[in-house]
Amino acid sequence: METSAEDSEYCIAYGGVEACSPLEWREILSSKIDNIVVSNSTCTCISTRLSLYRLLLLKLLRLRVLKSNNRIVVWGIIAGRDFSKCRENILVNLNDNDWLQLYSKKLPKLLALPLSEPLRVLIFTLIGISGIFVNLVSAQTVYTLLARYGYIANPIASTTGFETSVLWNFILHEKITFRETGLEKHLRKMLVRLVKYHFASIGSWAAQITMATLLPLSLRTPFWLAQLVGIVLGFVVNFILGYIYTWSMHRVKRAW
Repeated sequence: METSAEDSEYCIAYGGVEACSPLEWREILSSKIDNIVVSNSTCTCISTRLSLYRLLLLKLLRLRVLKSNNRIVVWGIIAGRDFSKCRENILVNLNDNDWLQLYSKKLPKLLALPLSEPLRVLIFTLIGISGIFVNLVSAQTVYTLLARYGYIANPIASTTGFETSVLWNFILHEKITFRETGLEKHLRKMLVRLVKYHFASIGSWAAQITMATLLPLSLRTPFWLAQLVGIVLGFVVNFILGYIYTWSMHRVKRAW
């Protein structure tokens, strides 16, 4: 039951007393309060220990807390309004979904989602980097086999490298990166995601095939280096569209 409070504060009934937090933390307070056990009705602070990454984002986004000290932030209070009078301090762990709810107060959910799960972003990036090597090896192998046919070998080899890396990345993202995000495992759904991933990678493919064809022709650049330039140019767009459009849109919609 929500009680009246200042515009910047949210309070909820808890064991005959009030539990309050800054307004930005209302969903987190509501979801965590039932799991918090206090010994009595004296003033109790609710806090979370943060990594340096979380603490930096909290400050950059100007998300209000009651107190911050040595990477421990107090964001809620039970049976009181003055955190300096707290007799007890309870540490509560927050998951990625909690951080998504919080960051979404200040950012569009399309941006808040990757910021809320840095480990998944790191895994996604590392798999993407591994795909660069798969791409280069595949492309260079095909180029070597077709080099005697002239510059027609360049777009064919470049496309082969692109397609090999797309399939490599897709399989690893399905099995590792987004394994526990509620993806539907039916073959039809997987094929839909594969098509979407190809669509998200069109910009990357265009950059690769253009650089792999034009740079050797105009600047005498080695094929493998031209292919790498194309990969790097397309990487950022591929990252954004792949991460959100292919594998995370269902989570963004669920958060709305």
